[in-house]
Amino acid sequence: MHLKMTGTLLASMLLSMAGCAGGADDTQTSGSLNAQESAAESQCIKQFEGIKSCALGRAKLASGKEGLLVSGLATKADGVASTFTKAVKWEQRSAVSLGANGGLQLAARDGDQVVSTLKITPGREANTAIMTPTFTGSPGGSRYSMNVYLGGVLQGSSPQPAGMQIVFTNWRDFLRWAEMHQHFLNDYDIDGLSKRAASDVGACVWRVGAVKNTFTVDVNGKPVVGDEVEFVETIADGAYPYRHFTGIDVNAVASELIIRSESITQPEGAK
Repeated sequence: MHLKMTGTLLASMLLSMAGCAGGADDTQTSGSLNAQESAAESQCIKQFEGIKSCALGRAKLASGKEGLLVSGLATKADGVASTFTKAVKWEQRSAVSLGANGGLQLAARDGDQVVSTLKITPGREANTAIMTPTFTGSPGGSRYSMNVYLGGVLQGSSPQPAGMQIVFTNWRDFLRWAEMHQHFLNDYDIDGLSKRAASDVGACVWRVGAVKNTFTVDVNGKPVVGDEVEFVETIADGAYPYRHFTGIDVNAVASELIIRSESITQPEGAK
């Protein structure tokens, strides 16, 4: 696949699930994982060690020198599901060309259960993006905190209600070409995250960064410039902590998606 789209946006996205809080009565699911894998069995590829990548919807997968190439991303049902043995950390580097009507949604799963999602869509104005994190740890969804960084230095934090959409402006070339670095963690202390945001150990966390670029976002009524943002779940009393996770779904409406690398870290003592 030859990349025809151009642009200079380099983005980094992180989802961290630290004993990600979920209730024992949580009912949100992504449908049967077994059914997903069965339907896509002919389009499953083991491109990366310990990870089985399966096409979702009408997506197509192919191995290339640039990585795992994902095409046929015409609807929100299309994408790729990464499944693996119990993990506490997942990392993926990818590149995507969205276009005006495009968008991404990442979903972290423990078996068939979706424990957290992050939706990223174009804003109405040029060079804008909208992010909507959701967490299932509390009935109706968990509240969360937003932390904005610039060069690794915290610029500001603000509490957000469950389901709150965040608008990012001055995000140059967001639609044309984005390279992303995505993580999902099952322990907030992994990678030293607890040193960056003094918030609820045991929380799900998404992190999105724009490398070699910046954005502007409202923090407590003031415009703040950053290159990375964290969404940290607020843990509810009595929440049930997940100890691992088994999959990440990436659904997209995009002209091109390339997964350049992907890896997982298993719990200590796991074989």
